[in-house]
Amino acid sequence: MRDFAALVDVEGRRVDPTVFVDEEVYRAEQSRIFGRCWLFVAHESQLARPGDFLTTTMGEESVIATRDPESRLRVFLNSCRHRGARVCRVDRGHTRMFHCPYHGWSYDTRGKLRGVPQLESAYHGDLDLDAWGLIEVPRVESFCGLIFACFNAEAQPLRDYLSEIGWYLELILRRTAGGTYALPGVHRWILPGNWKLAAEQFAGDNYHTGALHQSMVKIGLGPSGDYRGDDPWRVDFQVKSRNGHGWINFKVPMAGLPPAVEAYIQRTQREARATLTPEQAELVHCAQVGGVFPNFAILAFLGFVSIRVWHPRGLGQLHVWSYALADRDAPTEVVEFARRMQTLTFSSSGIFEQDDGCIWGDMFTTLSGRQRRRHPLNYQMGAGHARELDDRPGLIHPPPTEIGIFGFHEYWRELMSRPD
Repeated sequence: MRDFAALVDVEGRRVDPTVFVDEEVYRAEQSRIFGRCWLFVAHESQLARPGDFLTTTMGEESVIATRDPESRLRVFLNSCRHRGARVCRVDRGHTRMFHCPYHGWSYDTRGKLRGVPQLESAYHGDLDLDAWGLIEVPRVESFCGLIFACFNAEAQPLRDYLSEIGWYLELILRRTAGGTYALPGVHRWILPGNWKLAAEQFAGDNYHTGALHQSMVKIGLGPSGDYRGDDPWRVDFQVKSRNGHGWINFKVPMAGLPPAVEAYIQRTQREARATLTPEQAELVHCAQVGGVFPNFAILAFLGFVSIRVWHPRGLGQLHVWSYALADRDAPTEVVEFARRMQTLTFSSSGIFEQDDGCIWGDMFTTLSGRQRRRHPLNYQMGAGHARELDDRPGLIHPPPTEIGIFGFHEYWRELMSRPD
């Protein structure tokens, strides 16, 4: 068996480029990473009523997420038990039954096989309907409106898996009493590059911002400076969480906001004291970037909140799915401002996003070179200088640092070292 652990040098804080460009590594990840971890599938607002459903993927597996008649959240493999065709071929909707287009087998939202054409004449009544329901993903749980599912029936509870980063996710998801909801629609785009290049950046790469995103500064859509903030440790910091998660928190001057947006920010900062701890409330409406291992990310910046999933589609391609979130009690003007800012910056046509996508594809190309693969990548920034603080969880270091990024690879190493 191949020694995947040797690809990440924990003591030297180095990562072998093979991690990003090797087909055997990618294939092993589908079972050892995506078959074991909690994976984001939907926001609860997208499955508000019994019968609501959407289709997405968990790793490379097509799945249906739905709410059954008892309002229980369920996730099924989107594959007919007869010949394997996709049962549901639309993005989202509302239904009582899923009908396979190939031979017409039908399933209800509990996953039970309900209809088989020519059941008596072709099967002579011998087919056991109870034995041939949709294959159900065994674990489905939610956190502050985010629905995750896991193929591992014995996985730790979702809140335990999120560990310290759950405290930071609440800064965005619980800053108002009403919580959040997902705006209609999903931005989707396809990029060259390995899924981990995107995932590691959102786990804690604040270092690239001042260099890669200079174009945003020049046209006035981003603040100038090195994105380190002025209040290290207290407001401007990065977090290494257990289980490969990471967080970036820093204060960004927000000049020129519409009056309604400015008033709403001030209001929610006051109201957050009722839903969060004092230590959390102090951090509401900072710029925040978080990565939940392996492929979920959240971004609160310039007045908007975006969540995205890095869907692996082969060794050198990823599909990006991006959802916009809003506070349930946010005024229409605030929501529309957030939607506009996200479209301009972090969307399929956003300038920040274009910068990132271009560089990830370039990295995959260069790292694939035979000679380049012989030399490791350096992840030592901030190593040995992080602290544990009394008023917030995780290992803390002011930006920039790579403790969160390397924490991503440490957990990757741990999971890839376990046999299938």
